[in-house]
Amino acid sequence: MNLTGKIAHFELGYIPESAEELKAAAAFLIANYTRSHMMRLPRALRKRNIFEEVARFSLVPSGKKVLRESYQQLRKYNVWNVATVQNYEQFKASDIRGAVLGNSRMLFLMRQSDRSDIEDLSRDFPIPDAAKDAVMSHPEPEKLVGKKYSQFTYYHTDERRPLIVTMRNVASREMLYCASSSGAHFDQRQKALRGHSNIVEAIIANA
Repeated sequence: MNLTGKIAHFELGYIPESAEELKAAAAFLIANYTRSHMMRLPRALRKRNIFEEVARFSLVPSGKKVLRESYQQLRKYNVWNVATVQNYEQFKASDIRGAVLGNSRMLFLMRQSDRSDIEDLSRDFPIPDAAKDAVMSHPEPEKLVGKKYSQFTYYHTDERRPLIVTMRNVASREMLYCASSSGAHFDQRQKALRGHSNIVEAIIANA
């Protein structure tokens, strides 16, 4: 397991969904190993720890312990923890909600269809009604005509008043090529990228 590069990415997608115990064990070992590695690095070095779908990760055995320690203790090691939440209802009911939100200063709010989720966030962040309305009305990229983009609301806490701004993300051809998950495109992409020594150059050439 090599963590000496600028970015370390672990792909668990090849583990079958039915192998829940294997996937849980792999996720825990990776989280525990990377945590130890970051604590050994110089504190002046900025690190980022990303938990994709934090609500599901908390269901992994010892996952809640890893999350709490990461959010409550790793800041002094200059670690920036990032958690993504897709199923907010599951996250809202989890007992790791307090540890995650209580140690977060920035939010990237995508479109929400349930107003109660935004109201729940307001328990920890003073989100004004105008920002709540903006989050509820972000356009869906697949329904846009012409150049497509995704829109989100950026929220940053401050001692005086929060910084809140609505932003747009326009994905590059290369990003769209990598992100597409349709069956036909996946097979074609896998065939096109197979055998290339430099995957980044291959993506740029095929996008």
